[in-house]
Amino acid sequence: MGWEFFHADMDVVSVGCERLDALLGGGIPRERSLLVTGPPGAGKTTFGMQFLQTGIDRGEDCLFVTTEQSIAELRDTFEPYPFDVDAAGLTIVAVNAEPGESLESGRDLVVRTVDGGDATVAEWFDLPFTRENVVHYLSELGPADRVVLDSVSGIRPMADGRISFWRSCYSLIRLLTENFRATAVLTAGRGSDSWDTATDLIEYATHGVCEIAFEQVAGQRHRFVRVAKMRGRDHDDRRHKLLLTDEGVRVRPGDRTEPAGLLDYDHFPTGVPALDELLGGGLVRGGLTTLKHDGTTDYYTLVGRLLARAADAGMTLAVALPAEVSLDRLDDYWHDTDWDVDRLFAVDRLIVLELAGKNGRDHRNVLSYDADADRDWERLMERTYERAGSDPLFALVDTEPLLQTVSDERAREVRYRAATARTGDDDVVVYTVNPRIQPDPFVGFLVDTSYQTLDFYRDE
Repeated sequence: MGWEFFHADMDVVSVGCERLDALLGGGIPRERSLLVTGPPGAGKTTFGMQFLQTGIDRGEDCLFVTTEQSIAELRDTFEPYPFDVDAAGLTIVAVNAEPGESLESGRDLVVRTVDGGDATVAEWFDLPFTRENVVHYLSELGPADRVVLDSVSGIRPMADGRISFWRSCYSLIRLLTENFRATAVLTAGRGSDSWDTATDLIEYATHGVCEIAFEQVAGQRHRFVRVAKMRGRDHDDRRHKLLLTDEGVRVRPGDRTEPAGLLDYDHFPTGVPALDELLGGGLVRGGLTTLKHDGTTDYYTLVGRLLARAADAGMTLAVALPAEVSLDRLDDYWHDTDWDVDRLFAVDRLIVLELAGKNGRDHRNVLSYDADADRDWERLMERTYERAGSDPLFALVDTEPLLQTVSDERAREVRYRAATARTGDDDVVVYTVNPRIQPDPFVGFLVDTSYQTLDFYRDE
């Protein structure tokens, strides 16, 4: 159980999610233990069963030990997922402390197992709930290839303090990884009570630690996962979004190569390495990218950089600016680049779409909306592509002024026709939306028809 130096060739066991395996440095080292912590409802139990199902699918012997749920409750928990709780290679036992008549303590060890689909009580029901008795009972269930203990919090009744609790957990970890020669996943609650310190102690006894937490993002609760420790592995300790899907636990951003079609497209690099990595290389050329924001972030700092990079790449820029971003403000975003509005106008590589209000510049490439003068939204889009000629186009359309001018149905219709008839393979098209103030059908249409969606929000 001591420290080990990094071994790239260490044998590892998959947890059933390719991206999560990557965060762990390839998976859980074989015959080692991983502690998964998190509050109730975080997905710890689902994580554990997915780990076992991966072993079941590979013909391995698996053991699930639950200390806080009945077997019936486990069945209900796993019902939405493709988990086979009656698989031949899986043993499920519920180990609980219940009021009893034993002389040594007022809590008895009660063990229930799955037998032919039914829960049956084992003969250990009259033993006191102590570390020795729990370890002795579980020792008869080995060996196994994979074991889940869900959760260590449920064995607190057999400990009379933090140190005793830690020793009990340490005994179980040694039983599973050394005696069983199993790869083990243990779960533990994470709250605000004094037992958190004991949970912290357990982290020192396990080979790795995976933390799941809830966080409010843009007014909604999201799960995040972080691999806080993995001895001997070059793991990724960055925080990632965790999803519970119909297939089980999934991590986003997904595997860098996961969207199979993504690599088939050419990309326009944003110039931000981490963002380009998330996007599979940059903004997709020949398709739509939707940028979502809530109105509280200065997302135009990034947008201004993207426009300047597009100009550097020889692209023609077409912009429909939000009310708060004038052409003078755009110059401010470009103050440390080689470009400004007048220079781009001079080389005929900037087209400004005035949809609501005036930008204060008089130039042939400032196209103002006027439905009565053959300058409706669709005609403005057509003229934009005509002005760009053979140059690739970088089109940035803020939809707030757009929806002040045309209906969301009309905006969707024009966008669809432009995508099918006008957008070239080298073009980059970005629409910005604010879901807080814009119609759900319109936002949903853009997201559903996008090749990529970026979500900008202010972290609370």
